[in-house]
Amino acid sequence: MLDRSQARQAPRADAASVARHGARQPRRPLASLQAGAGNRAVAAMLQRAADAPAQEETAAEERRRRAELAAAAAERRQREATAAGEGQGPREEATTAQDHGRDEETAAAERRRRAELAAGAAERRRRPAAADAGQEQGRRALRGLSGAREKLRDINAKVGRLFGTSKADRAKKAIDPPDTVATRVNAPTEGGVRTHGLGTSNAGLVEASAIQGQVGTGINVVTDSLGLFNDLRALKSGYEGREGTGPDSHKPRKDWKGKPLGAAQNTGMVVGDVSGMANAAVRNAGNLGGVPALGITTGGAGVFYSTLIAVREAAAVWRTYHKNRALKELVEALPDGAPVEAARLQDVLDGLGRAQERLERVSALPPRRLYGLAAARDAEVAKYGQQVAVLTEHLRADLADVGRYARHKQHTKLGKRVTNLGGNTVRAAGGGLAVAAVAGAVSGPAAPAVAGTAAALLLGNAVYKGVRAGGNRYVEARHPDRFARPTRAQDEAGAVETGAPAAGVGRGDAVLEFFKVTKSVQQGERRYMAQKLYALAAGPAVHVGKNVPDDIRASARALLKVLKAGPSQHSRDEEQWEASLNDPAEQSAWEKEIFNQLSSA
Repeated sequence: MLDRSQARQAPRADAASVARHGARQPRRPLASLQAGAGNRAVAAMLQRAADAPAQEETAAEERRRRAELAAAAAERRQREATAAGEGQGPREEATTAQDHGRDEETAAAERRRRAELAAGAAERRRRPAAADAGQEQGRRALRGLSGAREKLRDINAKVGRLFGTSKADRAKKAIDPPDTVATRVNAPTEGGVRTHGLGTSNAGLVEASAIQGQVGTGINVVTDSLGLFNDLRALKSGYEGREGTGPDSHKPRKDWKGKPLGAAQNTGMVVGDVSGMANAAVRNAGNLGGVPALGITTGGAGVFYSTLIAVREAAAVWRTYHKNRALKELVEALPDGAPVEAARLQDVLDGLGRAQERLERVSALPPRRLYGLAAARDAEVAKYGQQVAVLTEHLRADLADVGRYARHKQHTKLGKRVTNLGGNTVRAAGGGLAVAAVAGAVSGPAAPAVAGTAAALLLGNAVYKGVRAGGNRYVEARHPDRFARPTRAQDEAGAVETGAPAAGVGRGDAVLEFFKVTKSVQQGERRYMAQKLYALAAGPAVHVGKNVPDDIRASARALLKVLKAGPSQHSRDEEQWEASLNDPAEQSAWEKEIFNQLSSA
């Protein structure tokens, strides 16, 4: 009995042990999973804040799993208690075996779940890494595109500044004197020396002329390239402003119409310069005869641009002639006034305004207000009437002075245009002779002689322009008060002027200013006359024109129309044109427009 009870108790002990083991066994992977989940959460938190949603999902899944395991364990404990109470050994063994198998299945499922969780976590870690890599590549591409856009924007800004800057103009002015020497003196001399050297078989003269020609054509290439660039820049600005209206729109339209021919002219010059420089280089290399094709190209380019210039000059001579005739008729019709004394135009206008105001006030007073002093009233009226008449005559004299100056500028322009027309006509003939000489149809000094004649005519024009510009710089530096501004500027309306005029520099410094070829005159005679004419033509709403009599204003506006600054040139009708003259905000634009139209260029 004892042995049987012991034997019966042994399985019960084993079953209890197995039951206890089966109940505790799922807790070990749970603890390890909790530790692993915590470690992963910390690592994921430190690695990237973007893993927070994935961690919350894992934690929720872990909580669900723990709840399922706890429910399963409670169910097993209830079954064990029921089996122990009934005392059925075979059923306990079967139950124990079933529980053991179920525990093994649970462990296998737990292992599979852990493996799936690990794989899912790894996949989630890979996805943000891949996404981050893609995002980083996208950001790099965007940074690259942004950098490219910035570079394009900088390049566009630099091109805009280059096309809008005056550096090219200054460079052209600086190189114009040596270019004039190279074109008008060096080139004819070089051609004559080379012709004489070839005719006398003097290799030394031919070599010397080749060096001389290469230097001269090198200077010409730079100058004509700058001229081409300036023409293209003016053409661009003319295209942008061709649809505008008002005084600022006249020059862009002129550039849009005239600069294509200027660009073609300078292109021909560059082609001729390059071919001439290449031919000179060939002669310097030992081939003293040069390359016939290069010689023909040089001569042909000379014929092309000289003919083009001559055609343009002929048209300009025709327009200038008719403009001068119209100016002559208008100026002769103006009343001849003589200023009593030299006075600044603004002072005359202000004095006229005060005299007109006093005359109107005295004339409006009835005689009874003067208590019988009718003689005194009449004397006041006569006094202010005389002041108004004198000052009005002064304004008429100023207008006549501007008209005579405009005619003088047209005479100068006509002379320069005719000389330029003759010089380029002769130069075109010289280019044709040069081509014929290269082809062998002409020999002797005919071609160099014709080229020298053309150079002499064109050199006279260049010297006159240079001396005239230098003289204006000298006068501005030496006598700045001679052509000081006669009226208030646009931003000085109503200002009270104080202080003495600026003092001039010494004679030596003024002579230095004469040779500063890149410096422009800021306030010379032409600008002075333009400011006077605008003051006489401006409307009463403008400060400088409010005291001008109507008849003088009408005459000044007629002069503007003859100077090609009328409504048709500004794309406006008569009313809009007059309103523009009556707009104080357009004073500077109008003065610039009149300054351009008074030019003799």
